[in-house]
Amino acid sequence: MICDCRIFFIALPYIPASLTKTLDITTKEFSLIIDRVEYCNYYPFGLVWDTAFRFLNSITSDFEEKKYEIQGDDMYAIIASYNTIEPHKFEAHREYVDIQCLLEGQEIIESTALNGLAVDIPYDPEKDVGFYVKRDSRKSVSHLMPGLFIAFFPHDAHMPGVSVGDSSTFVKKVVVKIKTELLRL
Repeated sequence: MICDCRIFFIALPYIPASLTKTLDITTKEFSLIIDRVEYCNYYPFGLVWDTAFRFLNSITSDFEEKKYEIQGDDMYAIIASYNTIEPHKFEAHREYVDIQCLLEGQEIIESTALNGLAVDIPYDPEKDVGFYVKRDSRKSVSHLMPGLFIAFFPHDAHMPGVSVGDSSTFVKKVVVKIKTELLRL
């Protein structure tokens, strides 16, 4: 028997008021989400989240590699292909949440808390990216393949495009970028 269980790797994306009192939580801390695309409606991030997943559900691997405007600069998607590589530098964004989804292939994405990293290339506000290196070996490793999505919030440093195993493979990916302030967090 095959179990069609939810893949749920996240610290709570939404913490009900009753639970925050029970757990004595005073601030919300959002962590990356990795889940099946079909379960996107389990996350209460508002209309912009729903719009992003409507776009993700409308595309196929035949779509052209380019930037797609969904809501102007507030939300857009980039479809690109590349060959996976060995582990490299972590990246993090301040203005946008990334929702990454593979259309073809598979890759490893390493992630860790931004505050545990050393700056390698300082944050560039024009490109909304900074690059970082590990100070220690703590990290999470996620295996991304078609049908799954992974969402990164501003404090989530991530290293996409890492090879599964010892050899490089071709992947085609869509990354939806959503201005953080538009999500109901």
